Formats: sequence, C-alpha cells, structure tokens
Amino acid sequence: MVKQIARGLWYGEPILLFIMLLAFWTPSPTRDQWLWLLGLLPVVWGARWIATRRLWPYTPLQGWIIALLVLGVLNVQFAPATRGLIMLGRPLLGVALYLYFIEYVAKYNKLSGLIHATTILALVVGAMGLFTTQWNDKSDQLGVLVDALPNFTNLPGLEGGLNANELAGALIWLLPVMAALAAYRWRVRLPRWGVTLAFLALFAALYLGQSRLAIIGLLVALAVVARLVIPAGRWRHLALIALIVAGMLEVLIINNVFNVTNQTRMRARDDASFSDRVDIWRSGLAIIRDYPLTGFGMSMFRYNPARQLYPVAKYANRILPHAHNEWIQIGSDLGLPGLTVFAGLHLAAGYLLLAGYRRGDDETKALAVGVAAGLLGHLAFGMGDAIPLWDRFAFIFWWLLALAGASYLAAGKPLQVNG
Repeated sequence: MVKQIARGLWYGEPILLFIMLLAFWTPSPTRDQWLWLLGLLPVVWGARWIATRRLWPYTPLQGWIIALLVLGVLNVQFAPATRGLIMLGRPLLGVALYLYFIEYVAKYNKLSGLIHATTILALVVGAMGLFTTQWNDKSDQLGVLVDALPNFTNLPGLEGGLNANELAGALIWLLPVMAALAAYRWRVRLPRWGVTLAFLALFAALYLGQSRLAIIGLLVALAVVARLVIPAGRWRHLALIALIVAGMLEVLIINNVFNVTNQTRMRARDDASFSDRVDIWRSGLAIIRDYPLTGFGMSMFRYNPARQLYPVAKYANRILPHAHNEWIQIGSDLGLPGLTVFAGLHLAAGYLLLAGYRRGDDETKALAVGVAAGLLGHLAFGMGDAIPLWDRFAFIFWWLLALAGASYLAAGKPLQVNG
C-alpha cells in the first residue's frame, strides 16, 4: 500500500509543475505566497524513490545546476543587497522541470510526451505574442497587420499586455524548436499541423514585434535548422531563399522605407536606443568591477540602492528592469562566479545537444538542432536585451535545457541513477 500511495504521488508531479508554472508567473508579493509549493517537490521525489528505488538519471548539466543554487544561497549571505532566498523560487522551478524531463525519458524511453507539451507551450506563447503584445512604434510599418489583430491586455496575469521586447526573448527560444520539428515531420509525413501552427504563430508574433536583435538571431537560427534538418535539394533552397527575403524586408523596415513621413524621428529613436543601452551596460559593468565576487545581489539591478549608486541618466525616474545584456545582467547579479556558471550551463547544454544529434534517431536529431538553434538565437537577443534568470519567462530557458537533457538520454546514453 505504501508503494501504491507513493506511485500516486509520483504520477502527480506534472500536475504540481503545471500549478507552479501558473503560480510563479505572478509577480511578488503574490508569487511569494505560493513558494510553499516548492516544499512539495521533495515529497514527490521521495515518492519516486519509494516506488522505483531511483531519483533521476545523471547528465553533465546537473553539476552546473548545483553550482548555481549554491551560488544563489551564498549570494544572499554575502552580496551587498538581497531580497532573500525567495529569489531562488523561479530557478528552483526550472530545476524541477529539468529533473522531470530527464526522468520522463528514463521512465518511458521516448520523447513524444515532452514534444507534445512543448508544442502546447509554443502555441500558448505564440497566441500571447499575437494577441496580448504592447505594440510600439517599431511595428508602425507593419501597422496594417498589427491593427487587424484583436488585442487582449486585461486578461488575468496579463494586465496591461506584454512588452514586445520581453516577449521576443521568449519567442526566439521556442520558434526554432517548432521549425525543426515541423521540417522533420513534413519530411516523414508524421502529424505536423500542431508544430506548424505553433511555428507560424511564433514567427508572426516575433516579426510583428520588431525586436531587431531577436530577428537577427531568428534568421541565424532558422538557417541552422534549414542546413541540418532539411535535406539538400529544392526545399532547403526554398527555405534559405525565404530567409533571405525576410532579412531583406527587415533591412527595409529598419531603414524606415515604408514610413517616409517619420524617417527622421525613427532614426533618432534608434540612435537614442543604442546610446541608452551603452549607458546601461556601463552601469552594469561598474557593478561587476566593484563587486566581482558577488555582484550587487540577485535581481537587484533594478532596485535602490543600485540605481542610486550606478545611475543611468534617462532612467532617473523610470524603471530600469535589467542591464539589457544577459551576460552583464548575470554578472551584476552574481558577479564573475555567476558569469562562469551561466556560461557553464550553456556549454553543458551544447554538449548534451551534440550527443543527441550524433547518436539519436531522426526525431531526436531534429529536436536537438531546434533546441540548439533556439539557444543560439536567444544569445543574439541577449546581446542587447535580457530575460534574467529571475524573470517570469525564464522558465522557457530551463525548458530548453530540459529538452537538451532529454535528447541526450533519448539518444542512448546509459542511464546512471543519481542519489
């Protein structure tokens, strides 16, 4: 009976993770009231141990995950400013996602359920991008399309709509994954309409939002997908031609060719945007210089006294949410050790994906390429914008890391039980 109860609790893990995703989406202080859900994770893991005598398989990424959590605990103790251990809530949710995904492969020896869940997530994020975005003047030249879309900005949890640049960072993570899966499934005639619709929704939302760095990252990422997933021949050539056309269109939009009356104003805006980013980067770099071992504290870049000690002229009376560069952001949060761990997470994910691509079946190869392209495209976005590890959309970064771990195990790596 004990094992039956344990098995029932274990099967409830995806439900718990879904509830946590919804609860941790909310901002503090509402989110803080749901942190107790983290205490249920050890219960589920203990139930798994009772039912199966295993916890989760080992992958090379887990060492970096442990390093990040240890660094977060130390940061609370030694950084000059802190909001406490509550800032580890969202990263812990990401870790739980990672462990569930790799355990799923160990249990079922397949990826199908994870791919279905990722497709649903992509459809939801794509819909959010199309129907809840706060469109800005960068999208004016595509106004005919933007104005035709319904806009819902008062939905629960989405009050006021979503910032187009923040959303672009989430879209670029998922879009290449859907592109790779769609390309593979059309080639082998597997069910493909879900991934195709998700790709189209994500692409439309990202292109209409006109986050320039995200679009640059997208074009590079989709070129990688076309080269590695689509067989040589006319379809690959057509895909590459489509990317060239999209790139040329983007050059015209950046140069305001379709908005002649406001060309001077838009160019001044673009120049000011770059100048502002340079000032923000200097602020973040100054923090790293002064606090190389700890940074200023997790997610403290946006708060006083960081804004008083490291001011940015145009943001004296405005919220400055992050450093507009993910590497400077993590360095200002956690210092040089944080930069090292952040780089380690990416390098370890790259190793897992390379193993999945080299040893996996065709579907695993396509998934590995899509995840790698998503991380690569987001790196381009992260050069001039950021989704910090403490952000509401950061769970998608962990989701891709989890898919990397899943593809590594699905490719035939002998399972080793941790714990």
